[in-house]
Amino acid sequence: MLQHDVELKKFDLHTNDVLKRDFYKDRVVEACPICGSTWHIKYGFYNGIQRYKCKVCDKTFSRATNSLWSYSKKNTRTWMEFTELMTENKTLKFCAEKLKISIGTAFYWRHKILQALSRDVTPDSLSGVVHVGKVIIKENLKGCRNAEIIASATPREDIWVIGAKGQEDSMFVKPIFKHWWNRSAFDEKVYSRIEEKSYIAPYGDRYIKSVAIRHNRNKSIKVEVEYRIKYLWPNLKKWLSIFHGVASKYLQRYLSFFIIMNLDKVIDYMDLIYEKLFKGNRFIRTDEIRIANSLF
Repeated sequence: MLQHDVELKKFDLHTNDVLKRDFYKDRVVEACPICGSTWHIKYGFYNGIQRYKCKVCDKTFSRATNSLWSYSKKNTRTWMEFTELMTENKTLKFCAEKLKISIGTAFYWRHKILQALSRDVTPDSLSGVVHVGKVIIKENLKGCRNAEIIASATPREDIWVIGAKGQEDSMFVKPIFKHWWNRSAFDEKVYSRIEEKSYIAPYGDRYIKSVAIRHNRNKSIKVEVEYRIKYLWPNLKKWLSIFHGVASKYLQRYLSFFIIMNLDKVIDYMDLIYEKLFKGNRFIRTDEIRIANSLF
């Protein structure tokens, strides 16, 4: 008797297996994720995914080890749908209800993706006409259990976020220092990335203008306005409001997503998965997500 799969459950399971095999097919494993040794051998397949055995520590691993979805009990399709909803700036509550997952799971998934994005969105160098601006954001203690006590003891600090855009399709947007202007920190984290032959176009800050004057050696050229830097503050303010405030310890992760959404290249959620999320070892353990980033 032919059993009809009315709810297409078997079809969904088959589709998820195919998706996993496709994702892991071309993933390169260079070293053992446990001991770092490059001496390993092929050790069969599991669910169509190549496994390996390390000849040094004798541990087994596969092309799926330390990927973004490592140890996740949810299927691949659910992850893909979540990524799509995330690119549409949907709230955690909406994602949780739509995909039938808890808000806690949605929170951790969002940060797993944000952490993966934050690894390679910052350009190594900025060339051509480099537009540089700044935004000062008040420290946000969202999610901190002692937020009221901390806020009453000391006022919230100013966080300086520096934005820069060169001729290439990449942006630099990072929190650099706290309190007030710090020239040494700016030189180390921003100016060191600007090529010597480039021209700096400053926006709305006397400190950055002084850096530009010295760098440009009184040379003046006609420069088209880069609106993503000129209007960095209103754009960033609108972006952060989508998430109803972002804790300062997670700020860099959200800025990485902000950069991707403001590049010239059009990226859909499949591009995001293949190009940004699935290359290399992007896995972050759940217990590491709540650890505050050391930004300064």
